[in-house]
Amino acid sequence: MKVKFTLLVFSLCCLIMSGCFSEETKDEKAQFVMQNDDSPSYVSEADLKNIDWEKTVTKIGTNGNNDIFGNPNKVGYVGPDLHAKKIDKWLWHFFGKAEGKLTVVAYHQETSMKKPLLTSGYTRDFSGGAMNGADATMPSNVSLPSSGKWALLVYIDEQLFDTLVISVKNKVTE
Repeated sequence: MKVKFTLLVFSLCCLIMSGCFSEETKDEKAQFVMQNDDSPSYVSEADLKNIDWEKTVTKIGTNGNNDIFGNPNKVGYVGPDLHAKKIDKWLWHFFGKAEGKLTVVAYHQETSMKKPLLTSGYTRDFSGGAMNGADATMPSNVSLPSSGKWALLVYIDEQLFDTLVISVKNKVTE
């Protein structure tokens, strides 16, 4: 009887302690994620929760030789499909905005990772000339660290302007 009681008390103590340790681990992990989230402060949880993952970019026009992909009357780009860890060039097209401060936050569907799409960082100014029906254009280098479905949250002057959902392929082998 004494052995069973001791075993029961020992089991309960282990169970309680394991719950405490797992809570500390979760808290530490959450703090680590928050500390490493360097995305701009105006990116809200509501912006991330409202992503329509089924509304992927479509062909919205052409510049003669290349297709423009994006969302009609908002934002588009001319450039190749992205491959993980590969830098490519895109020519952005902005409809309804001739200039401003552009911020692009890439959000990975599976991992909830947030990264800058632009290789120069999250934010830069644009004021390029009108082209292909767009009010402004801007060239940039773009890259993402992993394959999968990504939402590109496009902010202009710190206001969400559009969201582009794209699929990033595995890295191309040279």
